[in-house]
Amino acid sequence: MLFPGKQTEGLIFRLGCSSFIVQVILLIILWMINPALAAQIVAIITASLMGGRMASVLTGLEFGISSVALILLLAIFNASWVLVFYPLIVTFSHHMMVKIKSVNKIINATKKTAEKQKERITQYGTWGLAFFVWLPFPWTGALIGSVVGFLIGLSTKRTILIVMPCMLLGIASCVFGFKYLFLVTGSTGKIITLLVVGGIIFSSLFFRLRDVE
Repeated sequence: MLFPGKQTEGLIFRLGCSSFIVQVILLIILWMINPALAAQIVAIITASLMGGRMASVLTGLEFGISSVALILLLAIFNASWVLVFYPLIVTFSHHMMVKIKSVNKIINATKKTAEKQKERITQYGTWGLAFFVWLPFPWTGALIGSVVGFLIGLSTKRTILIVMPCMLLGIASCVFGFKYLFLVTGSTGKIITLLVVGGIIFSSLFFRLRDVE
């Protein structure tokens, strides 16, 4: 067994893997039907992986994706990401994973970031964790938040029940917040926002590469 004595984590991992497989199949089908839309979805997911929530939301809005569709897309992808990597990070044997370098890098980087954030969140408990997951920065979010929940002693079930709704609320807040900002400020506000987010993405990539070295 990959997760001996860890039935909850094993179930979560299987759900996450199944979700990813379904998403890949649907994306392949969509690529055959509508390549342009499929390419946009890939770009949004790539932005999410590289720059976090704000980058992915801005990418989706720039493509003209509807608010509901963008929220659902990011929520499903991020939920699957948590369901796969949370069990791996908190329970599995390192010796089973050392050969998969790309996965190992994700796990090590996530653990390092979570450990850095643990001190700030511990004093506020579950409310601090909920706020942390809601925040839209690259060094916050659902996966890191779930690992922080483990580090501060929360059960897997409680961690997931806190992380998932707050992640969804955070995505929705980011989508509607940016749409309102662009409506009020027009093109000038959009340019400023893009520059700020670009800076956040650059700094995020810089620190991730530094941690990997």
